[in-house]
Amino acid sequence: MNQSDVIQQIGQQSSKVLFQYNLTQNKFDFLSPAFFDIWEIEESQLQENPQLLFDSVIEDDRPAVERCWQKLLNGDHIDEIVRIELQGQKRYIRYIAYPIYDSDKQVASLAGMAENVTQQQNFINYLTEFGQRKNSALEMVSHDLRGPLAVVKSVASLLRKEIQEDEQQEIAHYTEIIEKACVQCTDLIQDLLSEEHLQSMEVNVHKTHVDVSEQIRNVAEFYQKGQMVQQQFILQLPEEPLMLELDQIKFSQILNNLISNSIKFTPYTGKITIRAYKDGEEAVIEHSDTGIGIPEHMLPQIYERRSIASRKGLKGEESRGLGLSIVHQLVKLLGGTISVQSREQEGTTFMLRLPLYAA
Repeated sequence: MNQSDVIQQIGQQSSKVLFQYNLTQNKFDFLSPAFFDIWEIEESQLQENPQLLFDSVIEDDRPAVERCWQKLLNGDHIDEIVRIELQGQKRYIRYIAYPIYDSDKQVASLAGMAENVTQQQNFINYLTEFGQRKNSALEMVSHDLRGPLAVVKSVASLLRKEIQEDEQQEIAHYTEIIEKACVQCTDLIQDLLSEEHLQSMEVNVHKTHVDVSEQIRNVAEFYQKGQMVQQQFILQLPEEPLMLELDQIKFSQILNNLISNSIKFTPYTGKITIRAYKDGEEAVIEHSDTGIGIPEHMLPQIYERRSIASRKGLKGEESRGLGLSIVHQLVKLLGGTISVQSREQEGTTFMLRLPLYAA
């Protein structure tokens, strides 16, 4: 039995595609049956037009395929994974190929194998996404707890002072703030580290019928009562309810991050303003301050994690470069959009647009 017969018998039984492509004739000298199970192309069509193989490759992967083709022609072997799309279905194909030389030591053919690794690659992608989700959850917990816990620390200091001065009414007031801060921290931890959040690849959004104006007042009051805001804090909210379907915890995270940023980058003599109003089928929330602003060259990167836009606060507060990326992610999850306008030494305005509640 010669070598060709052995290869053909292996090819007949293997789920992997074995092939040999003749560069001189631009056709396959050998192609095992498994090929047709993956590509679902008739052999006659393929032999007449080998370009069909390249056409099945997803456009983003085509430059990589072209580079591999050049490597083979230059005498190198390749081992790559490429995505193809057939009848609306995407598949991952691993292909290994080697150059075959003629008697003049010129590359005359390409030979190798290909296999459908979609199931394995999807599993790898799932594990990668799963790991990223856990890392993201832990980052968000560590970042977003700092705001409420800073309020707790501030109020605890005030409480100690009032105890020394025996002001019972103020003690009760400060105790209420501490309780609210602890509830907020607990809710955030449960939301981000819940079984459902960690086990699912989807981010869970638990929407309820919410008056945005009331939600903004509650968050602003939290900062004001805790004496965390030295700047003038202005709320311009409609008297009538502005109803949306929102995940209250995620919306509070958005407000906490925007307010914390403004406190960090606005002088004590400045202003922080939150305005809300209806615009067509959307609610608009404008959060602005008269702080140091964002340099123009940094604006395109402000929503990136740990971007160059990360800066220390006016009192030297460290920045991990997560706050605005968290805000951007959460606004998208709530079905909204966010935009920013800023001038150095004049201030910054973030505009959130969220769909109104459809009764």
